[in-house]
Amino acid sequence: MTSSLIDTLDLAAIILNRWIVLAIFITGIIGNSINIIIFSRGIFVKQSCSLYFLAASVNNLVMFFIGLLTRMLDDGFQLDIFDGASNVYCKIRTYLVYTLFAISSWYFVCASIDRLYSTNQSALKRQKICSTRMAIQCIGLTIVSCLLVHIHVLVYYQYFYKLDVHNQLSWTCTTNDTTYNMFFAIFMLNFYSLLPPLLMSILGILTLKNIRQSRILVNPSTMTPIPVRRDKQQLIKSLSVQILVLSILTIPHSCYWMYIAFTSTQSSAKSVSVRAWEKFILHIVRVLLYVNYGSSFYIQLCISKTFRREFVKIVDNITRHWRNFF
Repeated sequence: MTSSLIDTLDLAAIILNRWIVLAIFITGIIGNSINIIIFSRGIFVKQSCSLYFLAASVNNLVMFFIGLLTRMLDDGFQLDIFDGASNVYCKIRTYLVYTLFAISSWYFVCASIDRLYSTNQSALKRQKICSTRMAIQCIGLTIVSCLLVHIHVLVYYQYFYKLDVHNQLSWTCTTNDTTYNMFFAIFMLNFYSLLPPLLMSILGILTLKNIRQSRILVNPSTMTPIPVRRDKQQLIKSLSVQILVLSILTIPHSCYWMYIAFTSTQSSAKSVSVRAWEKFILHIVRVLLYVNYGSSFYIQLCISKTFRREFVKIVDNITRHWRNFF
């Protein structure tokens, strides 16, 4: 019975990592590529907030190739690309993947700050904070900060031989330090899943408060309400949806590693079926994590009318050139 369960979960994991992940990879690459095109043109290129979406899309593309593609080839297509790999590869890949995960989330925090100040009543503050120069500086600072914060991964991660659910030694890139496992689980829960959505939620509430206040203000020369631009409102709305998606799709991954850390001292007492379920759940939470970083384009397409108009323009241009070609 246990052997049958393990075989079933292994097959389900292969199907998940081969076909579901392949679909996520293709749609994520297409979506982030279109994001880059759209946020680099038209009305968006003039907005500082759009630079954060643009930078996040570039970051997600890199992450999909470094993280998701290698994971799909190894777990889905069973190509054993990690066999014989050095500890340097293990450390650098793990370091880059976790750093890239964090960078995109914190770009959205920066975008939330930008949207907050874009609704501020002070023109001086709006001009200072909501500028392309400030956005570029924040993007650079975010990259450097995330690279520094994840330095510990380079120290503790390396390849180990570990018993798998079939009681065979497998070459695994991980850490054997129980204390560090606990630290890293708490670190991920806070730095990835709780702190960015919490900050974005607080900033979103303050932004909505500014919008309500701006609606009751009047222009002294015309005695009419000062309007909030529609494209700003749409970016604020899309950011709100991003917060929800980020929370739903990243918290399971962090909670999984919290569970593993808390039960690490009991790992030798775990049954084969429990370890098989743990491995399968790991595959699921990893997939959810990557869905988060491939969903931005589709969220924008559903939420923002301005984004949809730019997308339609791109499609029209492509079809027109295609017809002219033939």
